[in-house]
Amino acid sequence: MAIRSNSYSERSVTMKLYFSQNSPYARRPRLVLHEAGLQDEVEEEDLTPRAENDAVLFANGPGGKVPALITNTGAFIVESLLICRYLDDLSGNKLTPPQPEERDKAIQLEGTASVLMDTLYFRTHEGRRDESHQVSTVKEKDAKIAMATYDALNEAAADFGDTINLGIITTISALGYADWRHPSDNWRDGRPLLADWYERISNRPAMKLTAPIY
Repeated sequence: MAIRSNSYSERSVTMKLYFSQNSPYARRPRLVLHEAGLQDEVEEEDLTPRAENDAVLFANGPGGKVPALITNTGAFIVESLLICRYLDDLSGNKLTPPQPEERDKAIQLEGTASVLMDTLYFRTHEGRRDESHQVSTVKEKDAKIAMATYDALNEAAADFGDTINLGIITTISALGYADWRHPSDNWRDGRPLLADWYERISNRPAMKLTAPIY
């Protein structure tokens, strides 16, 4: 975490969340923001296209990536999960179940969906490399991990219902990214519980607002 050295923290200001519309990592805190009802406390700024807006990020800290949050004390926070935790704390933990068993299940789900998001991201970037430099064993391993996480999420979906928590939000972000970058995964095939749930949950206003555009 890097702290801005100017007098920003001495002023009472609205917090600001920098994001890029199609980033699954940036979608996650945006969903937290809207589902927790923090829209009036946090201003959102889309830095798409990134190449033209990197200077904004580097002016505040060394991370140079989205998502990034400027708090009302002047702190500049990067890393998607940290921002989600910060915003959830700010909301009074609206997206963290109070019961220990349900809380632990939500954290487990968040971890599983984070694994999926990471492996999808790695496969995307490996696929952008010149074919002669791509490592087939890495791509195959990541594809297997993705299939295993889809299966795990399908099993977990039996208990999702209409619940919204940090685990659910991470699952939505990962699956939306899969549809955009890896449609050939066909993750809905053979996973009816997950597919039906995702279709229902995608109708929520926050899901529509933050969905990837492609």
